[in-house]
Amino acid sequence: MSQDDIQTLKTQLTAAQNALALIHKIDTIRDQQLEPMAMLTAIVNLLADELQTDVCLLTLRNRETGEMELKALRSKHAFPYELGELVTRELAERIINLDQVTVWKQAAFLPETWRENGWEVTAVPIIMDNRQQSGKGERLGGLLLARNNNPFTAADLDLIAIAEDHIDSAVIQGYNYAEREQRRKDIETIYRIDHIRDRGLPFDEMLNAVLQELEGIIEAEIGFIMLFDQTGNHLEMRAATHQDLFEMSPHYQVLYDTANACLQKGELICENKANGRLQSFMCLPLILNDRIIGVLGVANRKGQSHFSQNDQRLLSAIGSQIDTAIFESLEQRRLRRVLGRSVDPRIMEKIMSQPNIEFLEGQRRVLTVLYADVRGSTSLAENTPPEKLVDFINRYLGGMSQVILSHEGTLDKFVGDEVMALFGAPFPQEDHALRAIRAAFAMQKAHQTLLDDWIAQGGQPAPIGIGIASGELIVGEMGSQLRTDYTVIGRAANLGARICSSAQGGQILISPETYAMVKDAVEVQPIYGLEFKGISGPVTVYQVIKVNG
Repeated sequence: MSQDDIQTLKTQLTAAQNALALIHKIDTIRDQQLEPMAMLTAIVNLLADELQTDVCLLTLRNRETGEMELKALRSKHAFPYELGELVTRELAERIINLDQVTVWKQAAFLPETWRENGWEVTAVPIIMDNRQQSGKGERLGGLLLARNNNPFTAADLDLIAIAEDHIDSAVIQGYNYAEREQRRKDIETIYRIDHIRDRGLPFDEMLNAVLQELEGIIEAEIGFIMLFDQTGNHLEMRAATHQDLFEMSPHYQVLYDTANACLQKGELICENKANGRLQSFMCLPLILNDRIIGVLGVANRKGQSHFSQNDQRLLSAIGSQIDTAIFESLEQRRLRRVLGRSVDPRIMEKIMSQPNIEFLEGQRRVLTVLYADVRGSTSLAENTPPEKLVDFINRYLGGMSQVILSHEGTLDKFVGDEVMALFGAPFPQEDHALRAIRAAFAMQKAHQTLLDDWIAQGGQPAPIGIGIASGELIVGEMGSQLRTDYTVIGRAANLGARICSSAQGGQILISPETYAMVKDAVEVQPIYGLEFKGISGPVTVYQVIKVNG
């Protein structure tokens, strides 16, 4: 073997050793630096050191926008003018569209000072799977390595090509890591929003807490929630994170227009365009069970000109949690508004603990209704000073309400001095008829105590008559946008009111249907052949004398 052959073998061995060493160093970086930006920066620094470059940079194409982005840069220069001319998106586009490693010395597109001062530039397209077919595969980005008065050798170019074979995998590894981190962030976001929902905060405080979390997760300057008002026709700004609302007020119209466009499409919209103060914004409809309750939005992405697809996915993930939270809060407020004064506090808490039951929706159910009315109220009004009468009626209504609630009845309404109550709603009660009768006896007793005090003060006797009826009724929230009641509609409701009007002071009269349900538990006196307006045919009612047991 000649000396030339030996030297050639030594050169090849050195090149192979250098290549293996470089591959090992890149693999070590990939193993130790999992965060994509740290990994890419370390690789660029490694190449700059190994190849003794004056400039080494790496650019990648943004998979969403398609724009070239500078990800890592190592330079011996503090960005002199000529380096600033070189580091451009146009040159990055030129590199990514190459099919192989290319050396530029006097290319016209290089800065003039570079051409005059002996700079040499090596451009390397980063193409995934380009080992199988040159120039094919996904074009990820490009490397640029530059040296001044120090040309790249064939061995350098071979080493650069080998490095590229591993950098493309590193880039894909970074993408995969970012995707996993994003999924983890999605899960954490859902958990954190869910935690806010579970804290039981007051409604407006909950909205603001959600927005503060949202603003931090998506890194937006502004977060906002708009909800429909009680008419269901107009959006209202219910919460916003911007510290100075005076500054934002001129831009509210843009936010409202965006929110309405979002509602018309029924899906998330994202607009990334410079528009004065509001450069970019996203808006998501809050929808639950096909019911639109408002919109969730953010504006102005911090540190970027646009909201990414990851930002959009995060907003959707957050929206999927808070539309439930908002709806539950609105539904709870609705329940408290409609039923808060109608049921015992313990029953109210039981209702609130079962959010999946639609208590206020119309239902057909067998119930018992109770009516109590003051006998001789017209004479009482004519012969009693107004302030004394109001005091008496208020004490009477308060006492009757307490008795009804203590028997787990539901206050339906007051009509003058008439009290209407339901048994068997909103929660079913197997003994609703007997429960109503027991409540009626307790009401008579409580009212007699009130009457004794009233008469002792010079008031005239004013006993109550009570009528009770049972049957299938439609129960639910009824009314208008201005006011609703939890009430019933049906024959039994009408019959109960008519029976009450026939009851004399101290009497408790029940319908035939009620008697059929409790006949083994009560002693009664039948009253035959009563006729009531709106009720066809004569009706036998029963005066309850005693409840057994």
